[in-house]
Amino acid sequence: MRKAGLLFWLAATMAAPAALAGDASGFDPAAIDQCLAAAETQGARADCATAGMDACLDYVRQKYTGDDPDFPMANCLDASHQAWEVKLTAVYQAALEGGEAQETLRRVERSWIDFREILCERARETGGDLAHGRCIRDETARQAALLTSLAEPQ
Repeated sequence: MRKAGLLFWLAATMAAPAALAGDASGFDPAAIDQCLAAAETQGARADCATAGMDACLDYVRQKYTGDDPDFPMANCLDASHQAWEVKLTAVYQAALEGGEAQETLRRVERSWIDFREILCERARETGGDLAHGRCIRDETARQAALLTSLAEPQ
């Protein structure tokens, strides 16, 4: 981590507002749940992968004083990805508890992780670290949405 990034993290950790649920990144994971809930009430499938990104970017751009122009986006992509990982893990664990095909689900998820890593490494090779971060975040969000839809009663 760059020195400026570390200093930003330390300063933001000490001054993070309560609305961010203690997250110094500026990303509020509740934005994901709000997007998914809004889509559900409208009876539609929404692409919620970018939920919360605008607010996060606004927050970070106000707080970050370093010289890395990619830091705000990288910070928010990582925080968003982490929130989606939490969501995916919860959905996956629920599916394992209630499903008959637990071993099949495990194999499918392992294959998906391999697929995501290959796909997103290719994104890094062609578009750099930010492209990789977007890919990881977007693919994790899609998988969480897919598992959620498979778990819903038909």
